[in-house]
Amino acid sequence: MTLSDGSKLSAALVITATGVKANTDLVEGSDINTDQGILVNRRMQTSNPDIYAAGDVAQGVDFSTGNFEVQAIQPTATDHGRIAALNMAGQGDEHHGTLNMNVLDTVGLVSCSFGLWMGVDGGESAELYNPDEFQYINLQFDGDHLVGASSVGKTQHVGVLRGLIESKIHLGEWKARLMQDPTAIMEAYVGCTQELGYA
Repeated sequence: MTLSDGSKLSAALVITATGVKANTDLVEGSDINTDQGILVNRRMQTSNPDIYAAGDVAQGVDFSTGNFEVQAIQPTATDHGRIAALNMAGQGDEHHGTLNMNVLDTVGLVSCSFGLWMGVDGGESAELYNPDEFQYINLQFDGDHLVGASSVGKTQHVGVLRGLIESKIHLGEWKARLMQDPTAIMEAYVGCTQELGYA
């Protein structure tokens, strides 16, 4: 593979992706504000309060950062649509933000990322890499909260990773355990939720 500066890298496989770009042409020239998508508030209203936007075209609030971003994935579209419908029907509700996530199946090898998978300043991380089994897991912490995660080849706890991040549960002693063994995520989830009376 030849890079733009002329240098070369050897690789068995190269994957490129450009992501998506919201089509905002339909509101061009209107009073509706756009950036990377159609800007919406927490009620999914555009800058014209009588017009709502949802899904891939909407630039809504991100759960982890509070920034407004386009997240072109099905769970975001579902969340946006529900909030927009409730507000259009007069049953006011606000969106708490969409958790950035991706789940990808590449010829049978499933990878996923959630939240601040790249970590936060001053945060800690735990990592396990098992190349012989094509498995990898990385957990990102801010204090004793799980704020991000990524994994490859380990799909059994995908929902738990998302749940721990979105619930902002204090991990307490479980953080130290996860630092030692990031695969103990299910045990940590059960332990923390039992302590809080959820399970």
